[in-house]
Amino acid sequence: MRALALAAAAAMLSGCATLPAAPVEGDTSYKAVGTEPFWALKLDGRQMVFSEAGSGVPVIEPQPKAIHGFAGDIYQGRRINVNIVHGQRCSDGMSDRVYADRVQVRVDGRAFEGCGGEVATAPSIAGTSWLVDSVNGRTVAGGERYFVRFTNDAMQAKFGCNSISGSARQEGAQLVTGGLAMTRMACPDMRDETEAGRILQSPAQLSWGPDGRLSIDNAAGRIVLRRAN
Repeated sequence: MRALALAAAAAMLSGCATLPAAPVEGDTSYKAVGTEPFWALKLDGRQMVFSEAGSGVPVIEPQPKAIHGFAGDIYQGRRINVNIVHGQRCSDGMSDRVYADRVQVRVDGRAFEGCGGEVATAPSIAGTSWLVDSVNGRTVAGGERYFVRFTNDAMQAKFGCNSISGSARQEGAQLVTGGLAMTRMACPDMRDETEAGRILQSPAQLSWGPDGRLSIDNAAGRIVLRRAN
Protein backbone atom coordinates (compact mmCIF):
# COMPACT_ATOMS: atom_id res chain seq x y z
CA MET A 1 0.00 0.00 0.00
CA ARG A 2 2.85 2.40 0.81
CA ALA A 3 4.44 1.77 -2.59
CA LEU A 4 1.12 2.56 -4.26
CA ALA A 5 0.85 5.78 -2.27
CA LEU A 6 4.35 6.79 -3.31
CA ALA A 7 3.58 6.13 -6.94
CA ALA A 8 0.33 8.04 -6.68
CA ALA A 9 2.14 10.98 -5.10
CA ALA A 10 4.65 11.06 -7.94
CA ALA A 11 1.87 10.96 -10.51
CA MET A 12 -0.04 13.64 -8.65
CA LEU A 13 2.93 15.98 -8.69
CA SER A 14 3.66 15.44 -12.35
CA GLY A 15 0.03 16.16 -13.18
CA CYS A 16 -0.38 19.22 -10.99
CA ALA A 17 1.79 21.86 -12.63
CA THR A 18 4.86 19.82 -11.60
CA LEU A 19 6.57 20.64 -8.33
CA PRO A 20 10.31 20.20 -8.95
CA ALA A 21 12.75 19.44 -6.17
CA ALA A 22 14.98 22.29 -7.27
CA PRO A 23 13.80 25.73 -8.42
CA VAL A 24 13.30 26.10 -12.17
CA GLU A 25 14.79 29.23 -13.72
CA GLY A 26 12.09 31.87 -14.05
CA ASP A 27 9.63 29.95 -11.85
CA THR A 28 8.77 32.17 -8.87
CA SER A 29 5.86 30.13 -7.55
CA TYR A 30 5.80 28.96 -3.93
CA LYS A 31 5.61 25.21 -3.33
CA ALA A 32 4.94 23.09 -0.28
CA VAL A 33 4.72 19.34 0.26
CA GLY A 34 3.70 16.93 2.99
CA THR A 35 3.49 13.24 3.73
CA GLU A 36 1.04 10.83 5.36
CA PRO A 37 -0.99 11.54 3.34
CA PHE A 38 1.15 12.80 0.45
CA TRP A 39 0.05 16.24 -0.68
CA ALA A 40 1.37 19.19 -2.67
CA LEU A 41 0.52 22.88 -2.75
CA LYS A 42 1.49 25.49 -5.33
CA LEU A 43 0.91 29.25 -5.17
CA ASP A 44 1.76 30.93 -8.46
CA GLY A 45 0.40 34.42 -7.76
CA ARG A 46 -2.85 33.74 -9.64
CA GLN A 47 -4.21 30.61 -8.01
CA MET A 48 -3.69 28.08 -5.25
CA VAL A 49 -3.52 24.42 -6.32
CA PHE A 50 -3.74 21.64 -3.71
CA SER A 51 -3.36 17.98 -4.67
CA GLU A 52 -3.52 14.87 -2.53
CA ALA A 53 -2.26 11.44 -3.59
CA GLY A 54 -5.16 9.20 -4.55
CA SER A 55 -7.77 11.97 -4.69
CA GLY A 56 -7.52 12.41 -8.45
CA VAL A 57 -8.89 15.95 -8.77
CA PRO A 58 -6.91 18.88 -7.28
CA VAL A 59 -8.58 21.74 -5.40
CA ILE A 60 -7.98 24.99 -7.29
CA GLU A 61 -9.08 28.50 -6.40
CA PRO A 62 -7.88 32.08 -6.91
CA GLN A 63 -4.96 33.07 -4.72
CA PRO A 64 -6.05 35.75 -2.24
CA LYS A 65 -3.90 38.63 -1.12
CA ALA A 66 -1.38 37.58 1.52
CA ILE A 67 -1.86 38.57 5.13
CA HIS A 68 1.63 39.24 6.46
CA GLY A 69 1.64 37.93 10.02
CA PHE A 70 4.30 38.05 12.71
CA ALA A 71 5.87 34.70 11.71
CA GLY A 72 4.99 34.51 8.02
CA ASP A 73 2.26 34.74 5.41
CA ILE A 74 -1.39 33.71 5.59
CA TYR A 75 -3.71 33.05 2.65
CA GLN A 76 -7.41 32.69 3.41
CA GLY A 77 -9.33 31.23 0.49
CA ARG A 78 -12.84 29.82 0.23
CA ARG A 79 -11.68 26.20 0.43
CA ILE A 80 -7.92 26.49 0.99
CA ASN A 81 -6.29 28.25 3.95
CA VAL A 82 -2.51 28.44 4.13
CA ASN A 83 -0.23 29.47 6.99
CA ILE A 84 3.46 29.76 6.09
CA VAL A 85 5.86 30.04 9.03
CA HIS A 86 9.16 31.40 7.73
CA GLY A 87 12.50 30.52 9.21
CA GLN A 88 11.47 27.23 10.86
CA ARG A 89 13.66 24.65 9.13
CA CYS A 90 11.50 21.69 8.22
CA SER A 91 12.22 18.08 7.17
CA ASP A 92 9.86 16.42 4.69
CA GLY A 93 10.10 13.09 6.56
CA MET A 94 10.86 11.11 3.38
CA SER A 95 14.40 12.23 2.56
CA ASP A 96 17.22 14.25 4.11
CA ARG A 97 15.97 17.47 2.55
CA VAL A 98 15.47 20.44 4.85
CA TYR A 99 13.18 23.28 3.75
CA ALA A 100 13.18 26.89 4.85
CA ASP A 101 9.55 27.04 6.04
CA ARG A 102 6.96 25.09 7.95
CA VAL A 103 3.55 25.09 6.26
CA GLN A 104 0.06 24.44 7.63
CA VAL A 105 -2.84 23.97 5.23
CA ARG A 106 -6.58 23.49 5.73
CA VAL A 107 -8.59 22.23 2.76
CA ASP A 108 -12.35 21.84 3.12
CA GLY A 109 -11.87 21.66 6.88
CA ARG A 110 -9.10 19.04 6.79
CA ALA A 111 -5.71 19.92 8.31
CA PHE A 112 -2.35 19.16 6.69
CA GLU A 113 1.19 19.93 7.84
CA GLY A 114 4.35 19.98 5.76
CA CYS A 115 7.30 21.96 4.48
CA GLY A 116 7.79 24.62 1.84
CA GLY A 117 10.01 27.22 0.29
CA GLU A 118 13.64 26.85 -0.68
CA VAL A 119 15.52 23.65 0.05
CA ALA A 120 18.02 24.74 2.70
CA THR A 121 20.34 21.75 2.39
CA ALA A 122 20.94 19.15 -0.27
CA PRO A 123 20.70 15.61 1.14
CA SER A 124 23.85 13.52 1.21
CA ILE A 125 23.84 10.41 -0.94
CA ALA A 126 26.83 8.87 0.85
CA GLY A 127 25.97 5.52 2.41
CA THR A 128 22.64 5.21 0.61
CA SER A 129 21.25 2.38 -1.50
CA TRP A 130 18.61 2.73 -4.22
CA LEU A 131 16.46 0.61 -6.50
CA VAL A 132 16.03 1.73 -10.11
CA ASP A 133 12.56 2.89 -11.15
CA SER A 134 13.21 4.07 -14.69
CA VAL A 135 15.84 5.01 -17.26
CA ASN A 136 14.93 7.83 -19.65
CA GLY A 137 11.25 7.51 -18.70
CA ARG A 138 11.17 3.77 -19.36
CA THR A 139 10.15 1.62 -16.37
CA VAL A 140 12.73 -1.10 -15.79
CA ALA A 141 12.20 -4.73 -14.81
CA GLY A 142 13.36 -4.08 -11.25
CA GLY A 143 14.52 -6.67 -8.76
CA GLU A 144 18.05 -7.25 -7.50
CA ARG A 145 19.55 -6.62 -10.96
CA TYR A 146 18.61 -2.91 -10.88
CA PHE A 147 20.30 -0.90 -8.11
CA VAL A 148 22.65 1.99 -7.33
CA ARG A 149 24.74 2.19 -4.14
CA PHE A 150 26.85 5.11 -2.95
CA THR A 151 29.68 5.19 -0.40
CA ASN A 152 31.58 8.31 0.63
CA ASP A 153 33.64 8.38 -2.54
CA ALA A 154 32.45 5.59 -4.84
CA MET A 155 29.42 4.01 -6.43
CA GLN A 156 28.33 0.59 -7.62
CA ALA A 157 25.36 0.01 -9.91
CA LYS A 158 23.61 -2.52 -12.08
CA PHE A 159 20.99 -1.88 -14.74
CA GLY A 160 19.97 -5.39 -15.73
CA CYS A 161 23.14 -7.28 -16.57
CA ASN A 162 26.63 -5.88 -16.11
CA SER A 163 27.95 -4.15 -13.00
CA ILE A 164 29.18 -0.55 -13.13
CA SER A 165 31.61 0.84 -10.55
CA GLY A 166 33.83 3.87 -10.12
CA SER A 167 34.48 6.96 -8.04
CA ALA A 168 31.56 9.24 -7.19
CA ARG A 169 31.35 12.45 -5.23
CA GLN A 170 28.53 14.84 -4.47
CA GLU A 171 29.08 18.55 -5.00
CA GLY A 172 25.98 20.20 -3.59
CA ALA A 173 23.18 18.94 -5.82
CA GLN A 174 25.50 17.56 -8.48
CA LEU A 175 26.89 14.05 -8.93
CA VAL A 176 30.40 13.80 -10.39
CA THR A 177 31.77 10.37 -11.28
CA GLY A 178 35.12 9.16 -12.57
CA GLY A 179 36.89 6.05 -13.76
CA LEU A 180 33.69 4.14 -14.40
CA ALA A 181 34.22 0.53 -15.40
CA MET A 182 31.69 -2.07 -16.54
CA THR A 183 31.87 -5.84 -16.64
CA ARG A 184 31.65 -7.36 -20.12
CA MET A 185 28.93 -10.00 -20.03
CA ALA A 186 26.91 -10.32 -23.23
CA CYS A 187 23.17 -10.02 -22.50
CA PRO A 188 20.07 -10.22 -24.71
CA ASP A 189 18.95 -6.67 -23.87
CA MET A 190 21.55 -4.11 -22.80
CA ARG A 191 19.55 -0.96 -23.53
CA ASP A 192 19.01 0.05 -19.88
CA GLU A 193 22.65 -0.26 -18.86
CA THR A 194 23.91 1.37 -22.06
CA GLU A 195 21.74 4.45 -21.57
CA ALA A 196 22.33 4.59 -17.81
CA GLY A 197 26.08 4.29 -18.36
CA ARG A 198 26.03 7.30 -20.70
CA ILE A 199 24.18 9.34 -18.07
CA LEU A 200 26.58 8.40 -15.27
CA GLN A 201 29.68 9.23 -17.32
CA SER A 202 29.01 12.98 -17.15
CA PRO A 203 28.25 15.33 -14.23
CA ALA A 204 24.55 15.14 -13.42
CA GLN A 205 22.01 17.12 -11.42
CA LEU A 206 20.55 15.43 -8.34
CA SER A 207 16.95 16.24 -7.47
CA TRP A 208 14.74 14.75 -4.77
CA GLY A 209 11.01 14.32 -5.26
CA PRO A 210 8.56 14.84 -2.39
CA ASP A 211 7.90 11.10 -2.43
CA GLY A 212 11.57 10.41 -1.65
CA ARG A 213 12.64 9.45 -5.17
CA LEU A 214 15.99 10.63 -6.50
CA SER A 215 16.50 11.75 -10.10
CA ILE A 216 19.89 11.90 -11.82
CA ASP A 217 19.69 14.21 -14.85
CA ASN A 218 21.97 15.56 -17.54
CA ALA A 219 21.97 16.00 -21.31
CA ALA A 220 22.26 12.21 -21.78
CA GLY A 221 18.98 11.52 -19.98
CA ARG A 222 17.44 10.71 -16.61
CA ILE A 223 17.65 7.89 -14.07
CA VAL A 224 14.95 7.74 -11.36
CA LEU A 225 15.68 5.85 -8.14
CA ARG A 226 13.75 4.97 -4.98
CA ARG A 227 15.33 4.32 -1.58
CA ALA A 228 16.16 0.76 -0.67
CA ASN A 229 17.31 1.60 2.90
